[in-house]
Amino acid sequence: MSDKNFSCNPPEILSPVGDNEALLGAIKGGADAVYLGVGEFNARQGAKNFTADDLEAAVDLAHSYGVLVYLALNIPIKQKELQQALDIVDRAYAAGIDAIILQDLGLLRLLKEIYPDLDLHASTQMTIHNKEGADFAARLGAKRVIVSRELTTDEVKDIVDHSNVGIEVFVHGALCYSYSGKCLFSSFLHDRSANRGACAQPCRRRYSFLVNGREIDERHIGGSYPISCAELSTLTGLEEIVKTGVVSLKIEGRMKKPEYVTASAAAYKAAVESICSPGENPTREELETREAELAKLFYRGFTRGFILGEKGVSHPRYSSNYGAFLGKVLDISRSKGNTKLTVRLEEDIQVKDGISIFTRERMLGSAVTGIITITGERVKNAKKGEKVGLEISSKTGRAVQRGDEIYLTTDTQLLDTLQKTKLKALPVSLKAIARKGERFKVEIREENVRKEYSGKREENGRGSRKEESAYAEFADDYIVQEAEKVPTTEEQIRKAMESLGDTPFEAASIEIEADENIFIPVGVLKNTRRKAAELLLEKTLTAKKKEQKHPDLADFNRLCTVEDGTENQDEEIKNEIGKNEVGKNEIGKNEISINRARVKGTASKKLLLSVEVQEISSLLRAAIAGADIAYIPASLFEELMSPKNAEKLEDLKAERTELVFRIPRITHDSELNELKPVLEKIRDAGFSVACSSLGAAQLAKELFIPFVAQKDFNIFNAFTASTLYQAGAYRATLSSELNLSEIKHVCETLHTCGISGQTEILVYGRELMLITENDLLKPLVDRKIVRKESEVLLVDQSGSEFPVQRLGTRTLIYNSKILDMLKYIKNIKGYGVDVIRLDLSFNTPAEVKEITEVYKQAIAGKEVKLKPARGVEYTTGHYFKGV
Repeated sequence: MSDKNFSCNPPEILSPVGDNEALLGAIKGGADAVYLGVGEFNARQGAKNFTADDLEAAVDLAHSYGVLVYLALNIPIKQKELQQALDIVDRAYAAGIDAIILQDLGLLRLLKEIYPDLDLHASTQMTIHNKEGADFAARLGAKRVIVSRELTTDEVKDIVDHSNVGIEVFVHGALCYSYSGKCLFSSFLHDRSANRGACAQPCRRRYSFLVNGREIDERHIGGSYPISCAELSTLTGLEEIVKTGVVSLKIEGRMKKPEYVTASAAAYKAAVESICSPGENPTREELETREAELAKLFYRGFTRGFILGEKGVSHPRYSSNYGAFLGKVLDISRSKGNTKLTVRLEEDIQVKDGISIFTRERMLGSAVTGIITITGERVKNAKKGEKVGLEISSKTGRAVQRGDEIYLTTDTQLLDTLQKTKLKALPVSLKAIARKGERFKVEIREENVRKEYSGKREENGRGSRKEESAYAEFADDYIVQEAEKVPTTEEQIRKAMESLGDTPFEAASIEIEADENIFIPVGVLKNTRRKAAELLLEKTLTAKKKEQKHPDLADFNRLCTVEDGTENQDEEIKNEIGKNEVGKNEIGKNEISINRARVKGTASKKLLLSVEVQEISSLLRAAIAGADIAYIPASLFEELMSPKNAEKLEDLKAERTELVFRIPRITHDSELNELKPVLEKIRDAGFSVACSSLGAAQLAKELFIPFVAQKDFNIFNAFTASTLYQAGAYRATLSSELNLSEIKHVCETLHTCGISGQTEILVYGRELMLITENDLLKPLVDRKIVRKESEVLLVDQSGSEFPVQRLGTRTLIYNSKILDMLKYIKNIKGYGVDVIRLDLSFNTPAEVKEITEVYKQAIAGKEVKLKPARGVEYTTGHYFKGV
């Protein structure tokens, strides 16, 4: 480890809790806070989770040990679910929950209005990966932001230093291959939404590659699981993360065992306390020992993660838990009953431990039924470094060969040790007062001042807010007497005070104020101490409890309305345009009036057609074919505005096509800064932009650029849509995980609230399944197997082919099927949406023209058909089922 030249307060250790046993495990491990889910409204529906009825008991248990509790309600909420979500929060609020973790912008706005004293945390599902995104969440009322796992420590520190909210990062556990909140893979393959907490983990399955129709040897990509991530483990680089100033270190694992929760909390707690203690530092050997222990509990390879600069986060060789490396098979001896594997141990082992073996066929598991030393002696256990024979079942042994790797998956001794770990008690100070002629009294106070970790760090360090330490006292009816025979000694009083029994407290200090030669019965000493402890616990638990508010969603429809400041905003935009010569472009000036007319609903209530393209030639074809709106990458703005394209711009003007420039889905701060001059030119020319992230939306708002909220925002309800309208959006693209009935519900609610902003849905094109920071194709690019013009397909075991694109060093994976709702356009007209979108990013200019014309005719009520593309499957997505 490096020499420490900084000081800090330890950030919060935040542990995952899937059930009550895991909660106990987190307390044993010394976690400062836990996060848990209730029912299905959280991003881990596969965990046992808690019910609304047993939530209060869980909160009380955690609070009695000084542990904060955060409720994960981190999924997009459907319109019909909002009231139920409010009911859950209301019960959690009354139970004394410390914070709510949220993904849904609309629900965040509602909760800020209803519960102004409740801390709200912006989930990593919001995909916040820049300063502007953190600012957007903060202005909505978030007190903490859990940033994307794809950020480096330098990027995290920059956000911490320039934000008014606490920043939380993931430091251990499973990684999502995609940016969290941007994945539709499970949803479209298995009807199980990852964004809604029901991921079927398609990334953990086998895939192969086709490049220009040729199958690629898996050895070129390291294995059969190219998009399966290793487990994140940052222990050995934790000091670098702590230096960023984050307020919380989050451990993933609400579906993992209690022992995992205990060990991971203990490992990270010990590390940060050592890092933040003057003159101390954990050695690398200590951290590696802790990490090896965690590997025995769950391991599928470790990565330091994007946060510590490691972009190769995938683990293609194997996708399931297989434990800590134990050694290689040096020799094999087979008999009728069992197989003996000779190995030099890299870890301690004992009989009944579980192992996994990498064979040529697959990973195989077995229990160790016997251990034999090189002298032939049977032993119960063996130490690291020893050469021994491990007996396993003959059935498993048949597939094992020399050189196969063995891993320790179950360390029974470690599990036993973790299970027997005692709960971490709260230190208290006690004062016993024994004066002759007065009632015997005990005062009790929490020794450590409790802290909150949600808010912005203070100048002097990590910046927690101090609270009053809880205090209680109890005076027994017994009047202290002069001793007639044997007096009660100070030692006897001290011993009675120390015996705090099964309370969550431990005596850190005891003060005794007593006269000489007194007598107090032992029963009185113990009863007074017990009553004082009970009062302290009661005060601790009741301090955070509140009255339920029983909110009715109907009472808050006013939050759905948007103040119509469009005229004022038009003036602001025109003022900005007037500052720049580019603003004299006529198409740009027209654009403002077209946009505003449509927003206010005065132009026409006809269904509009938008088309998304990647090239200028396709843009012109779409406009000529009748597209009312065209989306094109912002990177093409300057080329489009160049003199050589003046004629094309005149054509666009003649077609009165609204032109919207798309900001990339992911824009780290450095990328957003590079985009800013282009965005200013787009604004000065009078155009609008399309935003896919909170950071992009915040920047558009600051630059007075009207924007379209893309479907990446996971808009599931009218409150979320209206939140984006309030921020400057004039059109909101609803989530493609909604069915038609749910879409209608959102549109009707917006109409009831008098919202004038437009709604849009995607009806044609290849859905983007995921976007990842991992450079999936790099090994193939380095070998010159993949070139810029190559067609790359990711192929699953059923033969489905998913197009893969490389965007810089990021990877985009698209659906194997094409969404096509052409024959249902007549029906869609009745569901209240204003715009239907065609994503023709994969289509040639000729195809763009053909598909646009056909959909335009369908909107006009004509019976039309599209000629199916050869070898392509089509889908209606979730429109008739939903998630």
